[in-house]
Amino acid sequence: MRTSAFFSVIAACIAAAPAHAALQLSIGANGSVFTCADGELSCDQSGGANNLLTVDTTVGGAFVQLTLTQSAFGKVNELQLSSSNIENTTGVPLTVTLLASDTGFVAPVRFIENSGSLTFNANVGAPNSTLSFFADALNRQGANPTNTPGSLLDSVSGHAATDPDSFSGSRLAVFDASAPFSMTEGARLALRSGGSVTGFNQAMQSGVPEPSTWAMLVSGFGLLALTGWRRTKSRLSL
Repeated sequence: MRTSAFFSVIAACIAAAPAHAALQLSIGANGSVFTCADGELSCDQSGGANNLLTVDTTVGGAFVQLTLTQSAFGKVNELQLSSSNIENTTGVPLTVTLLASDTGFVAPVRFIENSGSLTFNANVGAPNSTLSFFADALNRQGANPTNTPGSLLDSVSGHAATDPDSFSGSRLAVFDASAPFSMTEGARLALRSGGSVTGFNQAMQSGVPEPSTWAMLVSGFGLLALTGWRRTKSRLSL
């Protein structure tokens, strides 16, 4: 009886633990989709927990080099997606999509800071590319392979006006969760034939600000609303 009671307590503790799925990465182009989960030996070269590394991946004519997806949990939660080079190797325009997602981020949370940076190369004349940021209070898994659960917190679009042309910026978004939640970030990159994106980075960071910082955050919201996301040569359109 004592053994049965012991295992009953263990089972109850497991059931009460917050749901947490593996860190996920999804890359799509030309109707083809590549997916990888943290620790999946066939694609994840990292071997470390919450750290998913793919080296050279070709999907539907898109060559994606050194892609790193990372997550962190605690007082500050983080989700980051980066790639050294994303290139259109076809002879026609191509849209490349990237998604990264994880669940079980630690609550409570009151805001999420969204940021991104990239450089377009040989891509003048291509349509807008878009970076998007999602958070889900229901803690559902994204990037599995193309889903983006929850609320769209932020979206920013822009295109290359010169060659090369670089974009970067960050902005705070209000997001309220009192239980474990998920974050998903995605990019739709429109590339001309031979066009590429280098230095790509997209990140989300959440936490609960100290009372003394609330005034600064409130004033910051107004400032960010006026200035928008900055880029090195001209402004992205929201």
